[in-house]
Amino acid sequence: MENLFRKNVKRSSQAGFTLVELLVVISIIGMLAGLMSVAIPRAMEGGKKAKAKGELNAIVAAVKAYKQEYGRWPGTNSNGDTYFMDDDSKSLLAALGGSSTNNLVQNPKGVRFLEGATPEGVMIDPWKKKQYLIVVDTDESNSLNYQNNLVSISVLAVSFGKDLTQDNDPKKGDDVFSTDIK
Repeated sequence: MENLFRKNVKRSSQAGFTLVELLVVISIIGMLAGLMSVAIPRAMEGGKKAKAKGELNAIVAAVKAYKQEYGRWPGTNSNGDTYFMDDDSKSLLAALGGSSTNNLVQNPKGVRFLEGATPEGVMIDPWKKKQYLIVVDTDESNSLNYQNNLVSISVLAVSFGKDLTQDNDPKKGDDVFSTDIK
């Protein structure tokens, strides 16, 4: 009776995959590769933003430690908010890194408040293109004006992100901030 339900099929001695099985496996691999080609660049960009945020927070902590050590903000020669950008940023970061020989920010004790900046004050963002912007409330008003946004903090550090330009609206764009100003 058992022979009635079975076909008389001879199996060849060679085992293998059918064409349909191979096509299914190849299409699954193709879909996974397509998903990965989108996910990997997003994850890389997210990692760079997280690294920039960490470095920005370290800069803010170093500026506050400078204030604690010397009893004044770095660059207190001006009234109002002081913007450290490009060469001024390099001077500030060099002083925070322990250099005492720059004109803009003095660090007479040579205290090392910040790791990661070179003795020349170079600390490039994760996109390897731009120095950070640091804004300090040197007039002690307990607020900063950043792009027409009044922020109730004493120090703000900014990276201009992948596009390397300061966004007109901090609520939109790819700029990374040490604190949320949105």
